[in-house]
Amino acid sequence: MESWTVSLRDGEATLKVHRLVADPLSLRWRIWKGFEGEADGEAFRFTGTSALRRSRRSVTYDGPTIDVRIVPRAFSLRLLERGQEVGFRSFSNQWELPNPTDHAVLAVCLFEWAGLEDLLRTPVLRDL
Repeated sequence: MESWTVSLRDGEATLKVHRLVADPLSLRWRIWKGFEGEADGEAFRFTGTSALRRSRRSVTYDGPTIDVRIVPRAFSLRLLERGQEVGFRSFSNQWELPNPTDHAVLAVCLFEWAGLEDLLRTPVLRDL
């Protein structure tokens, strides 16, 4: 188990996630149960779901004022904040975030560092 801390702009915005698992298979299992963390001192929950239907797969960062979700769409990943699309990941695996909030940037960082892209792929292809 590990605890992660991510800081933006020399500690101006921070994200802390507790009890992460370094092993990708264990992480996939644990993400369904969820992780607790803090973003700028505000508690949030970090969860993920996988399903056959694309519309039911997502990675979510949820708190009292935090609502960030990463979802698969067609051939890319979309970043939604409060239901509005604020960014996407292009075919070159680069995130495009025109006017990102701190929560959006921290969510993308955690998503990439935890290697959760696999969770958003169709389970049939992922498990072959």
